Amino acid sequence: MPKISVIVPVYNVEQYLGVCIDSILAQTFADMEIICVDDGSTDRSPKILDDYAARDPRVRVIHRDNRGYGQSLNVGMDAAAGEYIGIVESDDRILPDMYEKLYTAAKGHDLDFVKSDCVFWWDSLAYSYDYHRKDLDEYYDRVLDVSQREIYFRFFMNIWTGIYKKDFLDRNRIRCNETPGASYQDNGFWIQTMSLAERAMWLSEAFYLYRQDNPGASVKSKSKALAMKEEFDFVEKILEEKHRQKELDICRYFRMFRHKGTFIRISDELKRDYCEEIIRDFAKYKELTKQNKEVYEWLRRMCEAPDRFCGEFIRMKAAALGRLEGAEQIIIYGAGNCGQRVLRILSHQGMGDKIICFAVSDQTASGSVGIIPVCCIDGLTEYRERAVVVIGAAEQSKIYRQMKQRLEELNFLHTLNLCMLTDYFYFLV
Repeated sequence: MPKISVIVPVYNVEQYLGVCIDSILAQTFADMEIICVDDGSTDRSPKILDDYAARDPRVRVIHRDNRGYGQSLNVGMDAAAGEYIGIVESDDRILPDMYEKLYTAAKGHDLDFVKSDCVFWWDSLAYSYDYHRKDLDEYYDRVLDVSQREIYFRFFMNIWTGIYKKDFLDRNRIRCNETPGASYQDNGFWIQTMSLAERAMWLSEAFYLYRQDNPGASVKSKSKALAMKEEFDFVEKILEEKHRQKELDICRYFRMFRHKGTFIRISDELKRDYCEEIIRDFAKYKELTKQNKEVYEWLRRMCEAPDRFCGEFIRMKAAALGRLEGAEQIIIYGAGNCGQRVLRILSHQGMGDKIICFAVSDQTASGSVGIIPVCCIDGLTEYRERAVVVIGAAEQSKIYRQMKQRLEELNFLHTLNLCMLTDYFYFLV
C-alpha cells in the first residue's frame, strides 16, 4: 500500500500536463501512486498520460467519458490505495519536497489533514506571488483541534495544497458533488473537510504553484452563474443531515461571501437575474453576514435597488474596460503590493501583454517584476498621450496624492485609479 495517493483530474490540458506530472514524479517522497483520471479529453492528454504510465509504474491512468471534475475526483478517491490522498490540478506544479514534508507532519501529529501555503504563478510573465496570511501567523505549524475550527475557515480556500487521511475521508463519506457540467466543485469538498476534521495543521511553507495564466481555467468562466449555488446547496444538505449547526452557519456565511465574487465574474447579461438569488439568500442569512462589514454593505446596497445597482456597475465596468482596451499600452505606476495587484488583475483579464513597465518615482529605478521592467516615471513621457497609467496606490493615501500630482506635472492624459479595477473586475489575490 503506498503512503500517498496523488489524484490528478485531467481534461484537455496537453499544453501543461507534462510539467505537472514531471513535478509529481520529481518528489523526494517516493512511496506514492499517481492516479490520473482522464475525463474524456479530446486533445493529446490521454496519450501523454499513457506514455507516463508506460515509463513509471507509479502512474495509473483511468480513462472515462466526460462526466465532470467532481466525479473525476471521486473516481480517483475510490481507486486510491494510499494512507493519505493528495490532489494536484493538471495545469499546476509542485515543489520537490512537498509530500515529504506534508507526510512527516501528518504522521507525526496524527492529523486528519495537513495543508500548506501556495504560490500564485504566472509562467508567461515569469512572475509569482506567495500567498501567506500574516494575521494567522500564530496558528501556522501547530495542531489545531475542534475548539479552533473557525480558524480553519480563515485560511486560503483550496483543496490541493495538502494531504488528507483516507480513513478520515471515507469514514465521513466526504466526496465531491457530481453535478454534470458544473464548476467550483472543490468548494463543497473544502467545506466538508473544514467542518468535519478534528486535527489539522497548516505549514507556513509554500510548495504548490497555482497557475494563473491558463485561459481555460474554470475560475475565468463568465457563465454558470448558478454553479456556486448548487455547490452550497449540496454541502448544506450534508451538514444539516449531520446536525452540524455551527458549521452550517459558517457555510452560509461563505455562501453570502461568495456572492460578490460570482456577481463580478459572471457575464453582464446574467447579473440582474443573479441578483434575485442574492436577494433571497440575503433575506435569510443577512445576520450571518454582518461579521464582514464590507461584504454586508455591498450586499445590502445591491438588494435595496438591484436595477440601479446593476446598471451602475455595468456602466462603470464598461468605462474602465473601454479605456484599457482602447489604450495602446498600459503603465502601472507603483511596483509595490498595490501595483503588483494591478498586474494580477490585468493578467486575469487577458491584458498582460499590454503592460510595458512598472513606473516608480525613483530616478535611479532599475530591475523588473517578472519579465516586466521597472522604470522611472520621468523617463516615460513619450507615452503620455497613448498609454493608460493605472495608479497602484489606495485612493485616500498620501502616496496616491503624490503620484497623481506627478502625473499631472508630466502631462499624462489618461489615468485610472486602482479601485476601478478592484471594484469591477474579478481577482483572487
